[in-house]
Amino acid sequence: MDNRPGPDPDATNQTVLETSRLTLSFGSDEDARELYPYVHGEAGRTVTDFLLWDGPENVEEMVVYFRRHTTGTFIPHGFHWLPRDRYGEITGNPGKALGSIGINSRGSYGRCSVGYWLAPPYWRQGVMKEAIHAVLKHGFETLGVAKFDADVFVDNIASTALLESLNFTHEGTVRKAVLKHGRWVDEHLYGLLPEDLPDGV
Repeated sequence: MDNRPGPDPDATNQTVLETSRLTLSFGSDEDARELYPYVHGEAGRTVTDFLLWDGPENVEEMVVYFRRHTTGTFIPHGFHWLPRDRYGEITGNPGKALGSIGINSRGSYGRCSVGYWLAPPYWRQGVMKEAIHAVLKHGFETLGVAKFDADVFVDNIASTALLESLNFTHEGTVRKAVLKHGRWVDEHLYGLLPEDLPDGV
């Protein structure tokens, strides 16, 4: 039985994570402005059609969102990072933000959900797998997370494949889980325990 206490609800996490190609750190106002077009309006639906979130209505909403996750505590705001191009290998611009990844309390102490999105120009390069692995490892080893959950729309084939490549287990499917743009969407439920996380990616 896992008796680890789980994340401190009052903790503010300013941890910077690093992988071979990425730095994961908190968002700034400039990051919000740069990432905003990828999740706003009709153009942003390439990303937001697969998210519970419909994207920000304006840039200021995005700025406030990043500020909240930079200064807020784990409950209720969660811990969020932006994966960045560490050396410029992906974008030619070292430090450029590529998307967002975060964890939130799932209700039971020590059980968390993981959510993420990546700007389309950086899809199919292994970026999000690398970023999620770093966050999961940090969650299990440092924050005391006992289990990670992930909810994925059934038509999000890429995200389903990504989670399964990280050894997430499919634990069920909820029919008509989310009403998205006037259409009911089924949702897969995935879970990951500490012993299931692969050593590397």
